[in-house]
Amino acid sequence: MKKIKIVAMLIVAIFVSLSATSISGAVDLNADINVEVEQFIGLVSPIINMTREDQKNQTIEFLVNVTEPLDDPINNSYIVEDELKININVIDESGRETFILPRLIFYKVIVSRDLSYAISLPKTTGSLLKRLFPINVPFGQKGVVNTLGGSLKASNISINVYYKLTKDTYLNGENLTLNIFIMGFLPGNVNGILGEKLPIINHEVINLEVLYKDKSEV
Repeated sequence: MKKIKIVAMLIVAIFVSLSATSISGAVDLNADINVEVEQFIGLVSPIINMTREDQKNQTIEFLVNVTEPLDDPINNSYIVEDELKININVIDESGRETFILPRLIFYKVIVSRDLSYAISLPKTTGSLLKRLFPINVPFGQKGVVNTLGGSLKASNISINVYYKLTKDTYLNGENLTLNIFIMGFLPGNVNGILGEKLPIINHEVINLEVLYKDKSEV
């Protein structure tokens, strides 16, 4: 019985450790998504909270896996390996504890470089499309209510960040532009049909000053 308790404590410790590692490695974007779930039917009205100037121009730091072999400097590599997190705040005014069918937000996130800079980067950092859009997240969705099927409302959007850098970009950082698009379902915010707010698709642009740090130093 004592051995079983020890094993159980070890398993709990491992999960806590993994959870802590995941959280500490994530970069929080300073722009939450506020979601209103309205009326008994559950209309979803998401909006990106960009009320302050410091949210439109942000400085963030990504972790980089740096490989610099002393005997073979030509094979140095600098690969961004991190996670970008966008928090979701749900305000549920439907009066319901659970829904039968999900209520969702759909999202698309694209991070781009200046075209002339992307063209100037070496092909070793990826195709022209990858150099121009180092982060290009496929259309995704997140639930914003609890359902009878067991799905729970999400607290954030988590984006895996993975792209190659030159040594110069790694040392000096760069400027990137983040575009985020969101839409609710069942949709609220449709002028003259289900509400008085516009638009049905919310879009925001965030200018990012991106700094890079060696992952092994964290």
